[in-house]
Amino acid sequence: MKQSILSGLILLLLVSSSYAQKKKTTNQKPETPKVEVKMTPPPPVKVTSVEGITEYRLANGLRVLLFPDQSKQTFTVNVTYLVGSKHENYGETGMAHLLEHLVFKGTPKYPMNIMKELEDRGGNFNGTTSFDRTNYFEVLSATDENMKWALDMEADRMVNSFIAKKDLESEMTVVRNEFESGEKQPDTRVVATYDGYRV
Repeated sequence: MKQSILSGLILLLLVSSSYAQKKKTTNQKPETPKVEVKMTPPPPVKVTSVEGITEYRLANGLRVLLFPDQSKQTFTVNVTYLVGSKHENYGETGMAHLLEHLVFKGTPKYPMNIMKELEDRGGNFNGTTSFDRTNYFEVLSATDENMKWALDMEADRMVNSFIAKKDLESEMTVVRNEFESGEKQPDTRVVATYDGYRV
């Protein structure tokens, strides 16, 4: 008798549990499908145009200068940051130039040495650091693939460059040698003195 009551109780619990689950699912509102909304950035704003060079400003403040030349089979991407040696504080001398060297070491998206990738694409490239700016440029064959690669690479290395201790040590020597050879050039010292920059 106890066994049949126990069996009945278990059966009743199972049925009521099943009924509760069914009722719970029927009382729930159907889930609305999630729609992924992709925000498209506003289009560039044309600022000015002078002698075939047009300046645009992006929503993030980036200035873009476009100078089409249909006679060329190449294009040039030149990215200029308005930061140079005059922005360095005491004990930071050479840091802008050092950073210029380090951003060629690659990123997680472009793990290969960026100089090697540019060479493999047949590019002419360099970076320079001055008193008030640092720039990077590459000249590549005018293909859509190369243009997309160059713009994406520049955007990626702007924020994701590998900065490793081993590279800091090796590049510091290179930067120091370049700095010392520049100090021996009279024109560098004259310009620096004239512009009020420290050398």
